[in-house]
Amino acid sequence: MPHKRAKHSARNASRDSLGFDRVPTGKTEMDDIPHSARLLFAGPPAKRRPEPDRQEAETSLKIRPNERMRDFRERVDNTFSADINATIKRGQRSESNSRKRERRRELLKAKKRAANPALAHEDAAADWAKAAEKRSLHDVAQAPPVLTARPKERKKQPSTILEAQAASRPKPSLARQRILDEERDIAVKKYREHKKAKEQHIPSQ
Repeated sequence: MPHKRAKHSARNASRDSLGFDRVPTGKTEMDDIPHSARLLFAGPPAKRRPEPDRQEAETSLKIRPNERMRDFRERVDNTFSADINATIKRGQRSESNSRKRERRRELLKAKKRAANPALAHEDAAADWAKAAEKRSLHDVAQAPPVLTARPKERKKQPSTILEAQAASRPKPSLARQRILDEERDIAVKKYREHKKAKEQHIPSQ
C-alpha cells in the first residue's frame, strides 16, 4: 500500500543505490520565506462554490405530478436533514462555549478576590447589603383571605371501593334476604355462646 512504510532493509538498499554524492535539488523563491510570514502574506481562502448537485436538488424541490404530500415531505426532509443537524450541533456548541466562558469568568473573579483580600471584603459587604435590602412579599398577613368566587359543587362519589361495589350489586330477593338474616342470627348466637364459655373458664384474680 502507498501509505505503508517500506521495510528497514528495503530503505537501506534504496539509500545505497542512490548514493551520497548527488546533485542538489532545485531551490524555489519561497524557500527563504519563513512559514509564518507565508501565512501572513497569503491571500484570503477561496470561497467554496456551491455544488451543482445541491443546486439542482434545491431547485427540484417542487411537488411532482401525482406525488403524495407525504412522499414530498419525506423528500424535503431527506434533502435538508444534513443542514438541520449541522445547525442543531452549531447551536449546542455555541451554548456549551458560552457556559464555559461564563465558568472561566467566574473562576477568574474568584482568583482575583482570593489574591486581593480588600476586594473580597468589599464583595462580601455588598452581598450582605443586598441581602438586607430584600423583603419578602406579604410577609405578615393583614387580614384573613376573602373568598369572592363561590366554589363549585363536587359530585358525590362513594368514599371507598366497597361502597361503590355494594351500590353496583343488585339487591337480593326477599327469600334470600330472610335466609341471610337467619344465618346471621345463628352465627351471632354461636359467637356469644363461645365467648360466654370462654369467660367462665378464666379463673378470677
